[in-house]
Amino acid sequence: MRVLAILFSFTLALQGFATHILGGEMSYTYQGNDDYFVTLTLYRDCGPDNTNNTALDFQAAIGIFNSNGVLVNTVHFNLPGEMNVPVVVTNPCLTAPPTICAKMGIYSGTINLPSGTGGYTLTYQRCCRSPVVSNITNTPAQGLTITVQVPDPNITGANNSPSFQYDPPTVLCLDQTFVLDQLAVDPDGDSLAYSMCAPLQGGDDLFNAMPDPPLAPPYNPVVWAAGFSTNNQLNSTPPAVFANNDGFLTVHPTSIGSFAVSLCVSEYRDGVLLNTLIRDFRFLVVPCAQAIVSDFMEQQATCDGLQVQFHNESVGSTVYLWDFGVPGSTADTSSATDPNFTFPAAGSYTVSLITGGNLACSDTSTHVFTVHDPLAIAFTPPPILCTDDLPYPMVAFGNFGPSATVLWNFGDGTSPYPDSANTTVDFLTLGSHAVSVSVIEDGCTASFADSVRVYPLPTAVFTLDTTSGCIPFTPVFTNTSTAWTPMEYLWHFGDGTSSTDPIPQKTYSAPGIYDVSLTTSTAQGCVASATELQPAIIQVWPQPVASTIASPVVTTVLYPDILFTDNSTDASTWDYVLEGMHYDTPTFTHTFTEAGWQTAYLTVTSGYGCWDTTSVRVFIGDHLFFAPSAFSPNGDDLNEIWKPSVLGAREYQLEIFDRWGHEVFSTTDPDKGWDGKNAMPGMYSYKAWLTEYGPLEKEYNGSFVLIR
Repeated sequence: MRVLAILFSFTLALQGFATHILGGEMSYTYQGNDDYFVTLTLYRDCGPDNTNNTALDFQAAIGIFNSNGVLVNTVHFNLPGEMNVPVVVTNPCLTAPPTICAKMGIYSGTINLPSGTGGYTLTYQRCCRSPVVSNITNTPAQGLTITVQVPDPNITGANNSPSFQYDPPTVLCLDQTFVLDQLAVDPDGDSLAYSMCAPLQGGDDLFNAMPDPPLAPPYNPVVWAAGFSTNNQLNSTPPAVFANNDGFLTVHPTSIGSFAVSLCVSEYRDGVLLNTLIRDFRFLVVPCAQAIVSDFMEQQATCDGLQVQFHNESVGSTVYLWDFGVPGSTADTSSATDPNFTFPAAGSYTVSLITGGNLACSDTSTHVFTVHDPLAIAFTPPPILCTDDLPYPMVAFGNFGPSATVLWNFGDGTSPYPDSANTTVDFLTLGSHAVSVSVIEDGCTASFADSVRVYPLPTAVFTLDTTSGCIPFTPVFTNTSTAWTPMEYLWHFGDGTSSTDPIPQKTYSAPGIYDVSLTTSTAQGCVASATELQPAIIQVWPQPVASTIASPVVTTVLYPDILFTDNSTDASTWDYVLEGMHYDTPTFTHTFTEAGWQTAYLTVTSGYGCWDTTSVRVFIGDHLFFAPSAFSPNGDDLNEIWKPSVLGAREYQLEIFDRWGHEVFSTTDPDKGWDGKNAMPGMYSYKAWLTEYGPLEKEYNGSFVLIR
């Protein structure tokens, strides 16, 4: 277990070891009642020398020592976050490398320090400083101690420590003189004395990288590398001077490197030293580049016309003065970052850019720009063309001279002169065709593209289901006309009538031979018309008129013969239908077998196959009733049925009775008789009722004999 504890402690120590500390300082403010608000400011490297990008600790341990150097308490302040320390080069003509980076963390809190103890020392310690620091030895790595003294209020009165007003310098430029304001302010108005002092060691890179609690005072200064000391902390000619009374640090670094430097501010009250504020910080000396460089992009193209967009590539300044080199002009300047300027005419101009304004390190750059009048070419696309518009003339126009080369690209089109501004084009296919034209002049090019559309001519095509017929003749038209845009239609039917319907309805009511034409037209796209004429396409034949005369129109069943005489016109065949019989002669006599109203139907046909029908009605009046006196239903097929002969009965009923008055047979069908089946021979009586085809009703009574 002891071995594990040692290994764990060693691991923690290794985790705490880092080479990122740049320095720090500590100050306090008295709040009354022996309370002091203590501020610990630490700086770390966030540049490439901090290879692990180690951040500041999330907590700082501050040891409190009494006047005898005995630890009385350790307080811990948390870090709310880190802040960037600005990289400031006071010479506006110089700029530091962009990789320089420093961050600052402020740990603060209130500590109660009882008075009457002789005062206190507050201490924070950490390892390690960056190994690139060249003015101290790095074997072993050296840490830092930040400490401040709190005098006993019972002896000196309450005290607030002085504090620095400005951040320490993050970078110094090689071979440049700097006068750095490191002024400290004391809220109590105590006297302050400034001096260079040695940085203090603290923490080690073995097992005590973050001493908690810190070691007790006194604290040893760093071990200087050869050639460096408290009075010569970095190479400067003349040596660095931290003025005793005004807080200005004057330094002229003469060698590149990273240097550990401490600035001390001693606080006196009535001639008595109360406290010494120590600012421990890394001074980084680098070769600084010229801060202001004038440059702008050279001309990339000479074919953009007279207007040029300039692209500023200067660094180190936001003050610009452009001169576009127009002779005799005072209006050819601009202070914009990336100006856009239109030259008055084609030619070559020397353009200059001055950056930095009135600074001694301002810079000027120049480039020659050559501009031409803007080259332009175009053509006016024609309206939608019909196929009969081809070949079509094409004309290119624009801003180009007679020596320019004009090139057409018609895609799948053909042109006899594709390298001329004036040419013609023909297309073998329909539809939209991409057309472009370009011009080359003085090494510059311009182009234009549009489309040329070619639509087919409209067609006029129609057919009929039949071309001949009898009056009234209504042929069915089929319209198969085509166009790529909506069409209008005009039909002429040869009889003085017309229609604008796509599929017309037409009935011919007069015989004759007729021409039919269809004209189609379009009002958009390919604007054209087409006509199809079919001469003598329609033949309309006259209609025969069926007519016949019946004589007499009214007769009786006793004289049922009627003469039918044809009275038709243009008839060549006849077909009479009456009582289920057909007659094909124009005149004939028919003997009617039924009374009442009878209808004769006549259909006549002309030589062209046209036909007509008519009918005529005749009336067969009166009636006939005859009853036989006997019958013999004996199976010899002679006189087997007793049935009266009846003609002209519209309504009829027959009843037969035996000698005792019993009904043996009844019917309402004049064509149905009694077969006498199973009846006894003898006398039978009958009663018959009928109604004529008129108002007369009649009853017949009688008797007959059944003989076996």
